[in-house]
Amino acid sequence: MDHLLKKSVVSRRSFTYGYYVSPGDKSAPERPALIFIHGWPDSAYLWSEISKGLSDLPNKLVFIDCLGYASTDKPQQTSSYSFQGQADDVVDILRNEDVKSAIVVGHDWGSVLAQRVFLHHRELFIGVVLVNAGYMVPTDQPFDLEAVNKFTKGAIGHPQFAYWDFFVNEEAASVMDPRLERVWQVLHGHGDDWLKSNFCTPGAMRIFLEGKEDVPLKPYAQNPKWRDHWIEQFKQDGMDSTFFMYRAMVTGVQSRSDLDLVKGNLAIDVPLLFIFCSKDTLCPASMMSQAKQENLVPKLTEVEVDAAHWSPMEKPHELVRHIKEFMKDAL
Repeated sequence: MDHLLKKSVVSRRSFTYGYYVSPGDKSAPERPALIFIHGWPDSAYLWSEISKGLSDLPNKLVFIDCLGYASTDKPQQTSSYSFQGQADDVVDILRNEDVKSAIVVGHDWGSVLAQRVFLHHRELFIGVVLVNAGYMVPTDQPFDLEAVNKFTKGAIGHPQFAYWDFFVNEEAASVMDPRLERVWQVLHGHGDDWLKSNFCTPGAMRIFLEGKEDVPLKPYAQNPKWRDHWIEQFKQDGMDSTFFMYRAMVTGVQSRSDLDLVKGNLAIDVPLLFIFCSKDTLCPASMMSQAKQENLVPKLTEVEVDAAHWSPMEKPHELVRHIKEFMKDAL
């Protein structure tokens, strides 16, 4: 990220956010900015190759470290991680950059947050890009983890969120922090159905982390550029603050946060690009089904990438191409 400027801002909620922005002399203020929001368990660095690939655009590029990660504050109150609170924080970053219009881009949890950023501040955004994770339509109903896993096991053959039981456990960080090399293998292993076997099988992830078996890594994950940066980040910060998004779901923080949204317009009625990945068992393309059935995404464009969950690392050049084509054709 050396080609970008490192900045920070204190949000109206009094949280300090670190972020990266393209140099001012390379962007035209009349063009919409692109703001990128990462997911679990990453940082703005997830977009490092994307940032290079988009550096020839006249648009300002902004890459944030989300709440709980890297150079941004890590509050210990679950309520601090509400969708609406974080959406307001993201807009504070854009205001600090004097941005008048923007396209919001998100991956994984960052995709869900990008949706809420738009829904709470739709006047500011002319486009949305969701990477891997489709539209999680807001609801005022509490998230029932056991019920969701029971339903998905019947519908698709495995409990899609089995790993959440581990993530919301207070012991998760104490298991992961001394085993970061093995966490990296869990995330980026090259075995058959690797994500499904570790994330969607009850207890499997913890068994692997506490075991001795090694698994080959995907080619991109063997690159020290990714591995070394990630290991160093979490050696310094630990993993605990990365689990607050999961805790916020299961404790009702997010359903309460979405309460006002469900009373209004839930449509993402600007051009929307959904980049889904053929090998992503964590976030299948069907995540967009509800939104399509309810006509909430009238300007949707969908493209498929042959990748697993961490596509910004695995296939950054394809993502860059799709984003540029979307900006040219749809906006």
